[in-house]
Amino acid sequence: MNSLKTVVCAAAMALPGGLAWAEIDILPVTFTCLNGVPLQVAYFNAPDGSSAAAMMVDNQLVTMRQVQSGSGIRYESDGGAGTYILRSKGWDATVSYLATGTDAASEQVILENCVSR
Repeated sequence: MNSLKTVVCAAAMALPGGLAWAEIDILPVTFTCLNGVPLQVAYFNAPDGSSAAAMMVDNQLVTMRQVQSGSGIRYESDGGAGTYILRSKGWDATVSYLATGTDAASEQVILENCVSR
């Protein structure tokens, strides 16, 4: 299975149960980040307003749920040794990582200047 299909399948698992696949709007997006690094993201939007996403980062599949954002969109992973954060506004995105037990000031940017134009 190619990486985009893997991303799409994983993000679907992050949505609430009971939703039919036909009801979910799936949007695959490929960003190109600083130094030409590709970032594949699949966004899943359900009719009930819930949203999830999945991406391949640090050689692992990361599933995320949408959380409140002051501007643009923000997705965060659950569990593990830390939290991956995907921020996106318009055609631009940034991926960062926050280790468990650290404050927000310790958040490290992993991928930046990612564009999907």
